[in-house]
Amino acid sequence: MTAGEATTGEAATAEEWTLAQFSDTIHRGGVGLWAWSPERRLARLDGLCRAFWGTTEAVVPIDALFARVNAEDRDGMMHDWMASAVDPLPYSFDFRIGEGAEARWISARGIGGNAGRVGEWLHAIFLDVTERRRAEEAERLLTAELAHRVSNMFTVARALTAIVARDATSAPTFAEDLSRRFGVLHEATVLATRSHRLDQGDVRLGDLAERILAPYRDGADIALAIADDAVAAPDKVNDYAMIFHELATNSAKYGALSGGGSLRLRGDVADGHLRLTWDESPARAAAPKADGTGFGSRLLRQTIERSLGGRFARTIDADGLHFAMTVPVG
Repeated sequence: MTAGEATTGEAATAEEWTLAQFSDTIHRGGVGLWAWSPERRLARLDGLCRAFWGTTEAVVPIDALFARVNAEDRDGMMHDWMASAVDPLPYSFDFRIGEGAEARWISARGIGGNAGRVGEWLHAIFLDVTERRRAEEAERLLTAELAHRVSNMFTVARALTAIVARDATSAPTFAEDLSRRFGVLHEATVLATRSHRLDQGDVRLGDLAERILAPYRDGADIALAIADDAVAAPDKVNDYAMIFHELATNSAKYGALSGGGSLRLRGDVADGHLRLTWDESPARAAAPKADGTGFGSRLLRQTIERSLGGRFARTIDADGLHFAMTVPVG
């Protein structure tokens, strides 16, 4: 061996990883080392694995660990764990430690049977896969929610088309009315999507009403006083949008929003109920259809009573039109 070769060999030896360096490196990647004895039903855990399981003991009974596994995952995890004692193939199984939103997802990986043994101990790793599993769950929920929203939107579209067609007097009026109502659905969807994207969840009804009434601002005195805690869940935004739109449409034909009138829309939450009142003047020039027979009445009844589980009342007197609805919160 030359002097140069000797120097190179010494350098390589000096650069070899120690066990502490190796452990520190894999721990930073969320990987912990563990081993277990099938005969004594004991588990030996390194520092990171002890953190995973919430214990300070380096050697613990495996039954104590099983007791900390999420109830939904426990039986399958115990079966896979015990199978690793005899099955000589590579294995990988995931489970949660703990319950609820704070549960930690762990992936156990190793070689089973004698191939993974060192003496009485079978060696393997625990890998923290919490972030990946949460991301996958969020994606599944988003996909399911999107499918639900699309299905609901087609249901609403079919219902609107059928109802508008029954009351339409001509193709142009049919197209115009249907187009306006689809436009409202679009506005509601934009608000719901924006609220979901910003992780705000609910949509303030004041914002929704302002969006729908904006086209009528010129020529009418409109005042909104809806409390900030008067909100709609994302899956109910369409219902409230259709209610506001129906009231606004009638008002634009016969009442305050046809020009020169005043509209006061108020909303608050008290005693577990949301209350909205719509008061406008002057009174409608034309008499409304009998309650329960007109399109508007059918739409309001279906939306407020069936979908929202609430009730409403509508009256017309010398002072104008008065509408009030109450919906349970939650």
